[in-house]
Amino acid sequence: MSAQAVIPFFFIIFMAKLREEFKEFQNAFFSVKYFWMLIVMTFSCFVFSSVVNGILIPHHFFSGGITGLALLFYDYLPAFFPFGILIALLNIPIFILGFKEFSLKFILTSIIGVLIYTLSLELTEGVRISINDPMLAAIFGGVLAGVSTGFYLNLGGSVGGLDILGIVIKKRYEIPIGSVFNMVNFFVIFSNAFLFDLETSLYTGIFMYVFSWSMHKGQTGFSQRKSILIISDKTDEIAERVLKKLDRGFTYFYASGGYSKREKRVIYTVINLIELGRLKEYVFKADPNAFISVQDTGDVIGKRFLTWEDQGFKK
Repeated sequence: MSAQAVIPFFFIIFMAKLREEFKEFQNAFFSVKYFWMLIVMTFSCFVFSSVVNGILIPHHFFSGGITGLALLFYDYLPAFFPFGILIALLNIPIFILGFKEFSLKFILTSIIGVLIYTLSLELTEGVRISINDPMLAAIFGGVLAGVSTGFYLNLGGSVGGLDILGIVIKKRYEIPIGSVFNMVNFFVIFSNAFLFDLETSLYTGIFMYVFSWSMHKGQTGFSQRKSILIISDKTDEIAERVLKKLDRGFTYFYASGGYSKREKRVIYTVINLIELGRLKEYVFKADPNAFISVQDTGDVIGKRFLTWEDQGFKK
């Protein structure tokens, strides 16, 4: 096959793939789940924009990610230049870099999110949240912005930013996403201290921490689940108590003891935090020598917890 024939061949394949991905986006766009996500994302963007205009800018706090970089550059731009437009311009090269790495549906959803965020920043420009104490402002702003952001992220929404850039860098250069976020956020905090003062940058750090914690809670919920691993010689008795007294299901894993070299069955189950004390009591009564491991579990979908339909998915 000649070079002149190869280029049209790959172009046809690319266009066919693009049409297929656009059809996927089109089907999702007209679904109830996607419509609900857009409503939640719009509300969340207006809340976050109110925090930016009402707390971050008046107190000279910066934020993490693209918003933080935009706040850094914003001080050097003419007063008439809209902050929302700056956010949109910073996202353009990120979308170009991420076009090959992500599905068309995600890219288009992110573009819609950026447009909503840009518009909300302009419409909330006159909002002022009267909190004079900088510590209270950082905490209150972090909670408001974080929880609202977690809501739309849990539904699959996106407003672009460092999430896209971080994944691109990870795939191409094998640099962890967390390292990219930390480097950018450290640069933002350092710049905040250089441009204003150390105290202001520390409040920026507090805002970022509270925002991150609140965003996690907005995504996973405040009702913490616990995943439990139980190793015992009396797994049948323990499993019966878990099944009948706590009304929870369980799964057996087969394992081999590192010291005893004997085959054992390990019980795995997921419970609510308020059930943890009762479970420990049942396990102890059945086998005082049992080994139990308790871990935090953010999101649980399945029987006795949230169903897939609750999450907006349809069978």
